[in-house]
Amino acid sequence: MAASQYTQVAVPPIPDDAYVMIIGAMKCGTTSLFEYLKAHPGICPAIDKEPEYFSDNQAHGVAVPYYQHLWHFDAGRHRYAMEASTGYTKFPEEQDVPRKIHAYGIQPRFIYMVRDPFQRIESEYDFIQRLYPQERFDIESDLLLQKSNYYRQLERFRAFFPREHFLVLDFAEFTTDPRAVLMRVYDFLGLDQHYFPKRFKVRNPTQRKTGPLGRLKKRWSAFRKGARQAKQRDFSPKARVSLTAAQKAEIHSALAHDMQRFQQEYGIDVTKWGFTD
Repeated sequence: MAASQYTQVAVPPIPDDAYVMIIGAMKCGTTSLFEYLKAHPGICPAIDKEPEYFSDNQAHGVAVPYYQHLWHFDAGRHRYAMEASTGYTKFPEEQDVPRKIHAYGIQPRFIYMVRDPFQRIESEYDFIQRLYPQERFDIESDLLLQKSNYYRQLERFRAFFPREHFLVLDFAEFTTDPRAVLMRVYDFLGLDQHYFPKRFKVRNPTQRKTGPLGRLKKRWSAFRKGARQAKQRDFSPKARVSLTAAQKAEIHSALAHDMQRFQQEYGIDVTKWGFTD
């Protein structure tokens, strides 16, 4: 977390409209999106993907005196300074993020990635259980539910920033057609749309023949992988938990109104998640 004073300073110089914030949602592909975008020559990534500068309760944040210190920004090369703090859309855990951003005097572009809320909750629950196996809480707890209140999370930002500053993306589309999603992001940011990560350019990679030494290395690698997997089976936290039908029904009831408004305002089809329009 940053210093307590949210007042803009002029070092280093980054234009007020040159910030991109990937603000969530948690467990919706924000890390992959950040990794793809940071390689674009017009984007300067933050020194840490999730600095959480404007958050109060995210222990993994980066402490810097001023927000601009998170980047090695070069105005001659970069159009945007980008970060991806998912804590910014963790209301009510984080109470005042939009106001703090606005008070800092900047006008960012916001990117918000969403997914099937039931899958998002399951994924976060699994993540927390693996990271903190001693923690015990209900999978349908408010802690997880609120982050899937997508409309409510965005409305807190809309009180300070105009609709045209927001791009909402669908995680399912991102996983099936990342190129199309990147094209949407480039269009939203006004960036060169001819640049893509190398992985999208390689159509038919050259197949290298494996000699005797190579085959030996592959067998050794397979043995080590098997040993690691066996160890994980013996000592890893308990297996993933899936929502029961009753739990899904409870969560569906809690999210139904939010999902309806979310679809109306941002055009994301929530019927595929089981919500009526």
